Amino acid sequence: MQGWAIYLGLLLVIALWAGRQWLMRRQVRQLTGEVTAEPPVPTPDRPEPVLRAAAAQGEARAMLELGDLGLLKRDAPQALSWWTKALEAGDDLAAYRLADLHRVLGDTEKASLHFRRAVEAGVPGAANDYAMFLIGQGDDAGHGQLLRAAEEGDALAMYNLAYLAAERGDPTENERWSRASAEAGHPGGAFSLGLLAYERGDLEAAETWYRKAAGAQYADAMFNLGNLLRERGDRDGAEHWYGRAAAAGVAEAAENLAILRRTSG
Repeated sequence: MQGWAIYLGLLLVIALWAGRQWLMRRQVRQLTGEVTAEPPVPTPDRPEPVLRAAAAQGEARAMLELGDLGLLKRDAPQALSWWTKALEAGDDLAAYRLADLHRVLGDTEKASLHFRRAVEAGVPGAANDYAMFLIGQGDDAGHGQLLRAAEEGDALAMYNLAYLAAERGDPTENERWSRASAEAGHPGGAFSLGLLAYERGDLEAAETWYRKAAGAQYADAMFNLGNLLRERGDRDGAEHWYGRAAAAGVAEAAENLAILRRTSG
């Protein structure tokens, strides 16, 4: 069982790191439970023997990428060893990698230490993730950290503030930060604005925001857009977006698409 726990944890780290690359850092996974679609971890351009030769010459980035390869191979010791060496060689991004892995492996003390190092070095995305780590630990300092990250322009931090506001039933703050994150380029913010507009009965605004998020490949927005168009009698549009959502992995979209086709005559 312990082996499976580590394996699943490593997969979680892969999703964390890969997703943030999609947002020009590491996009989105909340310790509070948000689920997002994320692309696979890119394989380093150089083959492992070349990386090992470069690492032997003291190249910190080669050490970092050897750690990435370890993660891809689900080899936690290799990842930890090479990322530690990369950090000692001066690559601050390695601190970010180590923070994630130590968090998943349950070493919160080391995770916190490395998160702080990454934040102090200005590694993109680290401030947001450290804030969510603190929140996940029940540390009240997490919200202030998240707010600072948002005020410094972190779109994901803005979105997380909206998410947390929604969790505590604060629609004003939810809309404020959803709008800020959408304007900063986070598709989840646009999707949230669509949800809020739909709840108010403003279907035109809901469609506008859903389309914006769907255009950024946000699967849930594709699905909701299909639902909205079906409600408005646009069967062709609904079929198109159900198909897109189904292709993106939304099981219910595939079910709705099949029903729509059966009843289309």
